[in-house]
Amino acid sequence: MRNQIKPTLKFSIDSIQLKLSDFFTGKHDFETILKDRLKPNYTARNINQKLYLHENNHFEYMSLTCPYCRSKNVIKQEYRHRKLLIDDNKPLNVYLRRYLCKTCGRKSTTNIKSIIKPYKRYINLFKEKIERFIETGYRSLRKTQIDLQNFLGNSPSHQTIRNWLKINTKNMIKNTESFYSGYYTYDEQFLRINGHRMYRLTLYDQIRNIPVAEQIVPKRTPTAITQFIQESTINKPLISITTDHMPLYKNIMDYIGVKHQLCIFHLFKMIGDKIYKQLRSKKLTNREKISLCLYFTDIKNIFRTYDLKTSNKRLNNLLNDFDRIPSVLQRFIKQKILPDYKRLTNFMENTKIPRTSNTVENYYRQTEPEQIKKKYKTKQGILIYLHYKMKNWTQKHIKK
Repeated sequence: MRNQIKPTLKFSIDSIQLKLSDFFTGKHDFETILKDRLKPNYTARNINQKLYLHENNHFEYMSLTCPYCRSKNVIKQEYRHRKLLIDDNKPLNVYLRRYLCKTCGRKSTTNIKSIIKPYKRYINLFKEKIERFIETGYRSLRKTQIDLQNFLGNSPSHQTIRNWLKINTKNMIKNTESFYSGYYTYDEQFLRINGHRMYRLTLYDQIRNIPVAEQIVPKRTPTAITQFIQESTINKPLISITTDHMPLYKNIMDYIGVKHQLCIFHLFKMIGDKIYKQLRSKKLTNREKISLCLYFTDIKNIFRTYDLKTSNKRLNNLLNDFDRIPSVLQRFIKQKILPDYKRLTNFMENTKIPRTSNTVENYYRQTEPEQIKKKYKTKQGILIYLHYKMKNWTQKHIKK
């Protein structure tokens, strides 16, 4: 894009302020002072970390270093002329400073790939804007064209926009962060892509509050889930994983060899859904309904502590009164709580282990799953969308 430097006060005489030195340099000449104040002052501007932009689109490096031998003994030479096809109007003329290294004798030219990539028509700003559009929400390629026309005065073709958004991935996207805590939550989301049932697998770092990886698979099989978790945690710490109560997760976590925490919120929800029907039933008396609620509260109190001894004590007290507990809660205690008690209380032994998988479910809500289900027809399209959503989420929510 054109970069023009204009004097701000060129046509504003009222804004000129005289200096004290103006009255001590001989005869006071107002016309001379006025001419000096309004004289254009062109100065080099630092447009990024390495380049200076002078007037009339002349570029040169801030520091003279040979790119071949890294010598500082470099001298400036002439400018090289280049035409950039930045938009659909006439080409923009730029001038790139050339250099000669007196140590190795090789020549080099100012590189402006930070502004525009070699052999590309549009400057990098176009692609950066498109990425920002996608990060904030769904946009069709055609509507993205309109956005670029409105904001940048140009409208690349929708195929050009598609090419810019492509990412190098097959069926999995990974976060680019290099450090992870090892305390994860895992969940899945049902999708329907072009009429076919698919699943979105997600591994989420609870401590750093960022997604680790996501994958789209056609079937939710133990093999697919195991491979996804193992590939997502290569060269990363793996201490614990919190999941919901799907039965197949137990064998998967045991095979991987990681501490498995079952979600406490899902446990309460499963029990609550069962007793809700009975609380609505007219067959139970008010006394029985009150008893059902009180014992349900006792069950929840077992897991409303981070002290394992306290939890064990509350469980034993409940078991001592087992015969008086309503039958629906007795079944949950025998079939769910007692067999999975260790998996339900791992968070009490290590407080860094997340007790629920709510963070990954919140991540699903924030990435607009309904749009994913309705708008996208290919796995590649969904992964591109999720890639930029993951990037935006990481920038906003990551915990150091």
